[in-house]
Amino acid sequence: MDIPALDALPHNRRADVRAAVCAVETAMLPVRPAHYRALAETPLRVVVEQVLAASGRTLLAVAGGYLSGYDDDIRQRLVHEGIGILPRDDRAVLTLVLLHSVAIPQASGTTVPDQPWTRGTPVPVHELKGCQVPDGVITSALQRLVDADLVRPTKTGYVLGHQFLRLTKPAGSQLFEELILLADPTGPLAESIRRRRAFRPAPPATVTDRETQDTP
Repeated sequence: MDIPALDALPHNRRADVRAAVCAVETAMLPVRPAHYRALAETPLRVVVEQVLAASGRTLLAVAGGYLSGYDDDIRQRLVHEGIGILPRDDRAVLTLVLLHSVAIPQASGTTVPDQPWTRGTPVPVHELKGCQVPDGVITSALQRLVDADLVRPTKTGYVLGHQFLRLTKPAGSQLFEELILLADPTGPLAESIRRRRAFRPAPPATVTDRETQDTP
């Protein structure tokens, strides 16, 4: 990988950058800047961003730390090319968790709007199984989603997994809009979304139809 800014650094600083890149690409939770010099110091952090960008990735500031995720243009290209897309059953069950854990509680005002999606309202299994998706499909899909850290079991139900911390702001906003349109299509938020979209190009596909998971 030919990155002039990285090559120009002394050996120990190059090691700092590589360590930080490895950390943000593999960590489950946001990496604290205090633990990595290349995240704490702005000049080195810029080099970290350049290294990630060379692979289609981007550095995300999350909850006082950092993670990496797919660049929005790369994410859309992967979706367009059908790469990394979840199977239909998994998408359906993931959408149910998104709706019941995040979209419906926020639309009804029972959760704080800026609350991380991974801290949404736990969805009991019986609530997921009370829909048109067969129970066996839900059980097997939930296991695969847990294995991919797209959903996470708690004592009272399922919430979104840590992979959702790796969404860029545009990706998260787009996905939330789609969920609002599904959860409360006649509500004021849905109407506001439709009005806003009338004055801008239609967004690309999302998890409700073809969204790709964002994995390290």
